[in-house]
Amino acid sequence: MTKKFYQETPAGRLDRLALKASLQTFYQERQSTEMPELIENYIADFKLPEGVLPSLILDGQSFSVPMVTEEPSVVAAASNGARLVGLADGFQGKGKSQALLGGEILFLDVDQAVLATFIKDKEERLIEVAKQAKPSMAARGDGLKALAFEVLDDRHSKLAITVQTGLAMGANAVNTILEALKKELEDFAPFIVGAILTNSGQDALVSVEAGVPIEALGGLRAAEKIVALSDFGKVDADRAVTENKGIFNGLSAVVLATGNDYRAVEAAGHAYAARTGRYQSLSEWRLSADRKQLLGRLTMPLNIGLLGGAIAALPMAQRNLELLGNPDLDTLKKVVLATGLANNLAALKAVAGPGIQAGHMRMQARTLAIQAGAVAGEIVLVAEQLSKKNRIDQHEAEKILGELRSHDA
Repeated sequence: MTKKFYQETPAGRLDRLALKASLQTFYQERQSTEMPELIENYIADFKLPEGVLPSLILDGQSFSVPMVTEEPSVVAAASNGARLVGLADGFQGKGKSQALLGGEILFLDVDQAVLATFIKDKEERLIEVAKQAKPSMAARGDGLKALAFEVLDDRHSKLAITVQTGLAMGANAVNTILEALKKELEDFAPFIVGAILTNSGQDALVSVEAGVPIEALGGLRAAEKIVALSDFGKVDADRAVTENKGIFNGLSAVVLATGNDYRAVEAAGHAYAARTGRYQSLSEWRLSADRKQLLGRLTMPLNIGLLGGAIAALPMAQRNLELLGNPDLDTLKKVVLATGLANNLAALKAVAGPGIQAGHMRMQARTLAIQAGAVAGEIVLVAEQLSKKNRIDQHEAEKILGELRSHDA
């Protein structure tokens, strides 16, 4: 019997794709022994560069923060922002974050009054069923912490649960508990549309704050412009989208480097940014009462973990946690947020000052040098010359490279 595509080995899949020889060899050379079981239909590893933010001060402790991203200026911006905040007291975590993840059983056209009464009468039984579904979680004090029936409108309603997930992000645990609860609601099965976790994370908010001496920003006027830009992010959704993207530039790079789900983190962040009905920036910057410091704050949901999922299967994720000093989960969350706030500060400072393009183009020059064929030490030399040109494109990079090699010959 012919194997299905997903049943093939990575080499077998490449054979069935009938690729030209050079492309097949390209993929074969990028296969590994660690990755084939992580996804379906694996054919090769797609690599992204990892950089490090060498010193981020959080609650008096210095962290070396791994960042995985393909965008040239992200690590440089994070390092710049962290340096500015480090001139004062560094970043400060606010409160204790909670490892909580929600889930929902969704009902359509059910008799809401009857279902509400059923859930109220059976609450103790439902709690016990949740414990039995994940006994190891319950034994260590985690597991189901709350459940509530919610009417959304005359047709839509849900049973919402909140699960304390411990050191794991907890997606599989929440879904397992939901499936167990669904069986207890068998009488209402015809009205159940689905049972699934929610990534909204409204119960798992994390906050960090930062202060920067206004002299480090170029003085009071420069700090006032950053505050004005921050205010625009509260009243202009178009500005807020771009500001939040800048936050996620840094934040998601750390989430990815630690083997966590950056897509879930970003989805939760954007939902939180729109919680008032108006999409707004996640961060806020203002002047201190004595007008000597620029003060920033970032608050958003953050459901990530230290165990389970891809973390256990990705050696780089494990090593990156070691690079961070193997922090506890609360500390890791605040390091992630602090990195996002550092990127935010650097971007606002650039926009309020010389503009964002100058820094971007300096980093883009390296990419263009590589595309032009520069290797090793040539990359920096070509990038340096290219960044001084009025015209910065691949054609100009190729011209500079040619002149450099001609001179060396």
